[in-house]
Amino acid sequence: MHISPKVDARNSQNLNLTELSTSSGIYAQPSTEDIAAASQWKEFSPDEGKSSILMPNGDISEMTPDKSEMHEGIESTKMYLSIHATDVYMVSYADFKNDVTQIPASELLNFALQGMLEDGKKLLSQQNINLGAYPGKEIQMWDEKEGMTLTGRIFIVNQRMYILLVGSDKNPQVSDIRKFFDSFQLMQ
Repeated sequence: MHISPKVDARNSQNLNLTELSTSSGIYAQPSTEDIAAASQWKEFSPDEGKSSILMPNGDISEMTPDKSEMHEGIESTKMYLSIHATDVYMVSYADFKNDVTQIPASELLNFALQGMLEDGKKLLSQQNINLGAYPGKEIQMWDEKEGMTLTGRIFIVNQRMYILLVGSDKNPQVSDIRKFFDSFQLMQ
């Protein structure tokens, strides 16, 4: 019997959601409000960010840190936030001052992760991932100070580091986190 790729993809997606619901207990059937809210997602391409991502609404704030707040190895950085219900979605990128292409990406990723774990954050999980040919990490942290769970992805792309982060004081919709993460694309 032959099964079409379209059916396979749908079955695979349902299987993943079922696995998530039984293993984590945080996936729930979407309500009518959730379905209406899902239509508010908008594509966002930061100026000079060389990337695009879906954000949960069109209200995006730029939160670029002052140079004095940046690590000495960072030339510049940009951060963008969008709030959706009780969740905060952030996309940021930072350009390194010096050539980092000869440093193993795993070292850069671990360095970035260590920086994120400051101020009372506890690492709950991490796994190595890729964005095409570019290495990354998917992480989950607990921020004791803010009382929230942070789920993120970090990628090293040549001289730039991208960070995608979702913070929530409740259990965010796994489907929203996946939609956010999976929509991230590099542009030429």
